[in-house]
Amino acid sequence: MAYKDVTDEQWETDRKENNNFTEIDDRQIVEQGLTMVGIFALEDPLRPGIKDAVERCRIAGINTRMCTGDSIDTAKAISLQAGIITREELDLDAEGHIVAMNGSDFRV
Repeated sequence: MAYKDVTDEQWETDRKENNNFTEIDDRQIVEQGLTMVGIFALEDPLRPGIKDAVERCRIAGINTRMCTGDSIDTAKAISLQAGIITREELDLDAEGHIVAMNGSDFRV
């Protein structure tokens, strides 16, 4: 989170001169010179029963895979929590074995 002090008049002028901030490029004027006051993160917990369902699939011989739009690090963390991959597999991944990949690698 960050802020900067501007007058109402300056805000209205910037808004009118920058397309009402509708595009990312339009927001650059107000996103400069900010003072950071904090960083926070959110985590969505797994839904009840997910880890158990993944384990039942594993016992039945079904390999569970996950496709997500999350970052690769987030995807690995969620996969680990759900039991889709193990800590040992993540350690192998650090040695060059692929247990997770991003979309651009997948499409190659």
